[in-house]
Amino acid sequence: MKTKEIKCERCGKVIKRMNIKWLELSSTDGNYYSDKLPNGHISQGAFPFGTDCAIIQMKETIDNTKTTKP
Repeated sequence: MKTKEIKCERCGKVIKRMNIKWLELSSTDGNYYSDKLPNGHISQGAFPFGTDCAIIQMKETIDNTKTTKP
């Protein structure tokens, strides 16, 4: 039986199973998280990313969720 290919959510390339990084998408703010979602967020589910794309995606989440201090 052939196993189904898993593709990166960000770039669409096939990911080796041992290299998959699962990131959870918050439908509350549209950002991906690697650990737990922030309190009050609703999960859209976990999506597969390759290692490099997961790093880029998490940097975007950090940039998107930074708060500006007065």
